[in-house]
Amino acid sequence: MNPDDFPEPMGGDSDDGGWEAVSESNSEGLILLGEDPPELACEERSAEFRAPDTSTLLDPTPAAERKTRLSDDELILELKTRFDQTKQTLYDLQMMTRKLEEMNRKLEDSEKIKSNFVSHVKNEINNPITSILGLTQQLMSGARSSEMTMAIGTMIHAEAFSLDFQLRNIFAAAELEAGEAKPQVSRVDVGRLIKDAIDSFKHLIAEKNLLVSLSLGHEGADEAGRVIFRTDPEKLHLVFSNLLANAIEFNPTGGSIDIRASLYEGLLNLAVTDTGVGIDSSKIHLLFDRFRQMETGTTKRHKGHGLGLSISKAIVDMMEGSISVNSVPNQGCTFTVAVPEMELDGGADAFSVDGNEFFFGDDQIEAF
Repeated sequence: MNPDDFPEPMGGDSDDGGWEAVSESNSEGLILLGEDPPELACEERSAEFRAPDTSTLLDPTPAAERKTRLSDDELILELKTRFDQTKQTLYDLQMMTRKLEEMNRKLEDSEKIKSNFVSHVKNEINNPITSILGLTQQLMSGARSSEMTMAIGTMIHAEAFSLDFQLRNIFAAAELEAGEAKPQVSRVDVGRLIKDAIDSFKHLIAEKNLLVSLSLGHEGADEAGRVIFRTDPEKLHLVFSNLLANAIEFNPTGGSIDIRASLYEGLLNLAVTDTGVGIDSSKIHLLFDRFRQMETGTTKRHKGHGLGLSISKAIVDMMEGSISVNSVPNQGCTFTVAVPEMELDGGADAFSVDGNEFFFGDDQIEAF
């Protein structure tokens, strides 16, 4: 290194042998060598000194707590918000408690109704079986006249029919409860199905000397005058049978039953009108409750176990139809069912005349 590269000291000899302040302009600003000028040093020292915040000295509250401190208005608003939240929570709990109490009450009522149903059905099933066994024993005990044999045979048929009808309702209720009831669609001769159901109840109709009339609309009828409708024949048969059984049971001796069936805009409309005791309008909504009967206890005058109408409504709902009732006390009831036409299942074409299905081709159906 060449000594000539260094600048000579300014101001001659110096007591400390140091460099006096020398400035050299460059892109980075002012470079100071040696002692700072008195004015600059004073400015830097004043810039470094800051007066302390006396407010923090007077307030002993920690800094973190001072940051979360709320004003009076903010505190009141926060308290109001929390009070409203507590009030809403208490209201929700009260509503939930009421709903749980209502559900518990309904469960208790349901259990009571089911218990009564089990007891009642036990009698309804045991009585026909006991009668059938007793009547058949009479036939087996010895020779009987033809008139006596006919009378015993008629009673056996009546008891067997009653048992069969009740069991069909019970089995249908079990399928509906388990979610296993599925429509089995076929082409149905509506007139034949209704007439077959009426014929199956003819012994009860004759017993009460009832007049039954049938009016079948011819809109949509084929060349043979038959009204063919695509639906589930077994379920439709059960629905109509329950309505007819109800009309027979609650009709007085010598009364009448009017049955009307018609097709309109893809809907099958069935109406069953009786001249029975009717029902008060305030109790109509109870008609379709399962296991519900208008008469209970020892004063009960009519047979049944409270399943027929509830099952009919459940089946009609499953078929995407509707069922309604119009009644005037002591003047009778009219039950009306409307169900839409359904699509056939699969490729096979099934035809039914009385609730039983037969599989044919189109030409065989026409011949049948």
